[in-house]
Amino acid sequence: MKHVTTRITRGGAVIAAAGLITIGMGVAPAFAAGPATTVAPATGADPAGQDLTVQGSGFDANANNGFGVYVVFGPKNADYATNAGTFQASKWVHKNGTPTSGQDKMNADGTFNVTLPGVKAQYTDGNGVFHDCLKTQCYVITMAAHGVPDRGQDTFSPVTFTGGENPDPGDPGDPGDPGDPDPSGTGEQTLNTKVNNGALTLSLEGDTAQLSTVAPGENSTGELRDATVTDARGTQAGWNLVGEVTDFSHAQGATIPKGNLAWTPNAQVVDDGSQGAVAPGQEGSLGAARTLASSAPGSSGGVFQAGAGLDLSVPAGTSPGDYTATLTLTLS
Repeated sequence: MKHVTTRITRGGAVIAAAGLITIGMGVAPAFAAGPATTVAPATGADPAGQDLTVQGSGFDANANNGFGVYVVFGPKNADYATNAGTFQASKWVHKNGTPTSGQDKMNADGTFNVTLPGVKAQYTDGNGVFHDCLKTQCYVITMAAHGVPDRGQDTFSPVTFTGGENPDPGDPGDPGDPGDPDPSGTGEQTLNTKVNNGALTLSLEGDTAQLSTVAPGENSTGELRDATVTDARGTQAGWNLVGEVTDFSHAQGATIPKGNLAWTPNAQVVDDGSQGAVAPGQEGSLGAARTLASSAPGSSGGVFQAGAGLDLSVPAGTSPGDYTATLTLTLS
């Protein structure tokens, strides 16, 4: 079960909600001319196992719904962007990433610094295919995450190992080499793949939702920051995203009841080829916990986004000032 809290602020009637979500004015980060990576060591790596430090710059942390990029190690095959089983090591780097063995943080300016640990020159991939990076050039590769077809964030940094020949991967080799095509016959190959299960995760676009400034007796409105649900479990078990809010409180003790806040949920499938389905919750008062979005068993796999329009009825006798509430989103 995942909990994300968002703060909602109403200034002069300002509202802030939990995950936490804050809207403000500022200077947009400056991005480099284009994505690039630097790998250390790029040459003379230990074939028995080498930690590779990868520094990235010029990436766009908000591109493709903020999904970020995969940083992987392996050969540059024609299907590198779709055949995840080829790679020996990988990390998902995105703006909401938490440094773990499987993911890391992309900074707002499009930079990152990650480590791919214990990379070896020879390995058998998740498809059962043996790779020898002493004979075939291998790379640290970046690509758009979650199967997004955008190739604008792809980079290829070659890595060579001590004792390796590392020829150009496009070199067909000398005539008569094993694997050369037989012009007079046909051939068959058995293709294998392995798909590992992942996790059910929740992330927010930001941590503060700002509602409009109004006078007592009026309605303060705004938008909840988008929530992204990723169901990579492979079980199609279904999920629910539920929101619950506190009363709006003033520093001097005044309150606006939580039941005065209503929302109009919306939800959509992120176009990643998952063919999943999602339904927004019912609109109405948040006097009690309500469903923001849900996906039924049998069609819950994939990546989804949910949000809501917010409408706070401010009582005519409300004391002026800034009011704050906390909205907690629970994914289960």
